[in-house]
Amino acid sequence: MKNQNVPIRTCIGCRSKFPQKTLIRFVCSTEKRLQIEELKKLPGRGAYLCKSKECIEKAFKEPKRINTLLHIQLSSSVINEFKQAILDKEVIADG
Repeated sequence: MKNQNVPIRTCIGCRSKFPQKTLIRFVCSTEKRLQIEELKKLPGRGAYLCKSKECIEKAFKEPKRINTLLHIQLSSSVINEFKQAILDKEVIADG
C-alpha cells in the first residue's frame, strides 16, 4: 500500500484543516475579480472555505479580512455579492 500525501488546507471561516478536495477554493484574478475555482488550478492568490453556511458567513463578515487574505483592495459591495454567489451556487451542509 502506497503512502499518499493528501493536500490539507485551512478553512478561512472556522480555521479547521480539511483535505483540499472537500473545500471551496476561490481566487482573485488579475482583473481583480473574485471567482470560485473548481479545478483548484487557476493562478492567483486563493483561499479555502468549508461548504457550510456558517463558515461562509463568518469568512465574509468583515470585507477587510478578505482584502487582507488575498492581498487586494475590493469594495464591500463586490465582496458581499461574491459571498451571495457562493451561497447561491454551493450545496451548503447544515452545521
